[in-house]
Amino acid sequence: MHSFTDFRSRLEDMLNRDILPFWLTLIDREHGGFFGLVENDGTIHKDAEKGVILHSRILWTFSEAYRLTGKKEYLDAADHAYRFLAEKAWDPEFEGLYWMLDGSARPLLTFKHSYNQAFGIYAFSTYYQATKKQEALDYARKLFRLIESVWHDGTGYLEQLTREYQPMTNEELSENGILAERTMNTILHIMEAYTVLYEVTGDPEVKDALVFCVKQLTNEMYNPEKERLEVFFDKDLHSLIDLHSYGHDIEASWLIDRALDAIGDPELASAVSPVTAKLCDHVVRRALSGRGLYFECEDGHDNTQRDWWPQAEAIIGIANDIGKHGTPEEHLEKMYSILEFLEREAILPSGEWYWTVYEDGSHDAKRELAGPWKCPYHNGRMCMEIMKRF
Repeated sequence: MHSFTDFRSRLEDMLNRDILPFWLTLIDREHGGFFGLVENDGTIHKDAEKGVILHSRILWTFSEAYRLTGKKEYLDAADHAYRFLAEKAWDPEFEGLYWMLDGSARPLLTFKHSYNQAFGIYAFSTYYQATKKQEALDYARKLFRLIESVWHDGTGYLEQLTREYQPMTNEELSENGILAERTMNTILHIMEAYTVLYEVTGDPEVKDALVFCVKQLTNEMYNPEKERLEVFFDKDLHSLIDLHSYGHDIEASWLIDRALDAIGDPELASAVSPVTAKLCDHVVRRALSGRGLYFECEDGHDNTQRDWWPQAEAIIGIANDIGKHGTPEEHLEKMYSILEFLEREAILPSGEWYWTVYEDGSHDAKRELAGPWKCPYHNGRMCMEIMKRF
């Protein structure tokens, strides 16, 4: 029988029995951090490059899991990830986090990306919440000052820069055949990071920057006619492509609401909440099938592949909408439909999820189970958000 209690219990089991145990097996005791690549068949490449975003997300996940469960093995994993970021991934000369290290944890790709620094803030701030280690909060504050002084140019946030913070094309956060000078994805996660940093510090400068992020997303990147966030922009914030990213929109619907809760401004919340409601509602109506959430829509054509992370964000987004608008039974059935699709077609015996499930039920054998972008952040966060909300 479907119930909120059962749904929560199944996701709690998924977190503690499946997802996090898989990632605990990837701790690299010799070189630090976690192994950087696991193929679709489970083969671990112990000499693979180690993505810094991957490690920030791992640090966030295990820090938050420890805060929620008190399990010592999660704290130990968070400590291990923290040492990797602080001792290996941090640039001691120019500050900030590198993009990529080699398998022995030596700097490999040393350019700097604002998206990457944002996840560092998110991870360091949450680790501080878990441990009260002042050094971690100091790193988060340094990254905040760096983003605001180097990447914020008055119009918005720049993207990819060299190690020394000189201009560079945004290769890493551009997709769909274009090169973007600004992206919705980057400011979305800067906002996410600033939300936690503000909750931790109460710093008015962080609050001002957080309000800027919320307003830019909802005033300048939101398309009210299409009820979506535009994705890729030039430097003057002109949209570059007709693209609807379903996963990002439903993720934004609840991340913006969380930022509003942290800000605590009723007038701003009154202006913005209708936007987040429309983001969620439009995605659910347009892209949620009986087998999970479609990936995106470009030039009016749906890409019906089901990638792992939009499924996780859809469950959180729908759960968030319950708190805003009620209709719990209808929403619960939608969340169950996604969960049952995942359990039936997307989750491996190892506990981790396939990257993609296609319309015909097949998987892309070339896409990894763990890698620079494949991490426990989305599915782990889904489980923990449901545990907290229900």
